[in-house]
Amino acid sequence: LKDFTGPDGIKRHFGCNLAVVNCPVPDWVYRGWAVPPCCKETMRHLLFYIDGVFKELGVRYIVTDGVLLGSYKFGGMLDWDADVDLHIHNDDFHLLEEKVQHRAREDGHHLRKHANNRSWLLQANDQNYLLIELNLREEFWDPDRVWQMPIEGRLFPAMEDAHLNLSAWYGLSFFKHRLRHVPEWEEEHRPMYCSTPYHHNCVDDTQVLSGKDCRQA
Repeated sequence: LKDFTGPDGIKRHFGCNLAVVNCPVPDWVYRGWAVPPCCKETMRHLLFYIDGVFKELGVRYIVTDGVLLGSYKFGGMLDWDADVDLHIHNDDFHLLEEKVQHRAREDGHHLRKHANNRSWLLQANDQNYLLIELNLREEFWDPDRVWQMPIEGRLFPAMEDAHLNLSAWYGLSFFKHRLRHVPEWEEEHRPMYCSTPYHHNCVDDTQVLSGKDCRQA
């Protein structure tokens, strides 16, 4: 996998693309490595794509979780996030099955319903598991009172007072965290290799009691 800038000044990379299977996620996300540039480009493409489809079909949504955190930090997608989470307005969630899945198929993408029946998963193809998660959640937000947040050069809707959403997911010190603290149960059942120095999943704040601090490893 290579990412380089040629003599013409254009950045290029070799790796996966929209038409093939993605790079194996466990090989990088659980080891604290950055998202391969090819995988990040796939997620950026899918985010921009579904934003355009939602605007055309009248589906109201907001960005949440890791992609919102990245917007707050530096106006882009995080270098260590394996998916993008969107919160679909309750009144529009039915449109995913009635309209959006057919549109995605026509455009050559793959949209499938999650087993929990409260999420749809957008993929570049049925063998590429880099996901845009389209979620139905209990958290209320007013579609007439959204903020516009910058992500990769485009503005996306977020809930009003979006920092409250982030603090609920990542703790009150979310600006200090590279991502979030790792609960003991998660480290036990799905190791995040927190002993790796500067691992993105480890906390930077020693006041957070759960999870392991990489600086002490």
